[in-house]
Amino acid sequence: MDNFQMPELTVGDMVLFYDNPFSPQEGSMGWVASKPGTQTISVLVYAQNTGLVEKPSVRHADDPFWKNSETAAAWGRWGCFKVHPNTTALKEIHALLTKSKIEAARSNKKAEAA
Repeated sequence: MDNFQMPELTVGDMVLFYDNPFSPQEGSMGWVASKPGTQTISVLVYAQNTGLVEKPSVRHADDPFWKNSETAAAWGRWGCFKVHPNTTALKEIHALLTKSKIEAARSNKKAEAA
């Protein structure tokens, strides 16, 4: 359980929220509202019939905690989350743009020096 790495998320990142961490199906759209712990986030979830609801202390669906902890059943009331594919894609695009900008700046410096 100690070697599980929580995904790096920031407030506002999109996630998929699941009510049942033991059988995550049909995720709801959610956003990271805060990061209260090292292994948990608070998720602002859009629920179709109730609107926006904040879910505190939500663990990742792949966290071994769900299989190895005596308190998992009680903690399950908070649900679980997975990173939304769009969040992953946006982080990859940001990394590529940053790399591209650095390479362009280096090329400009070389061209100016020549």
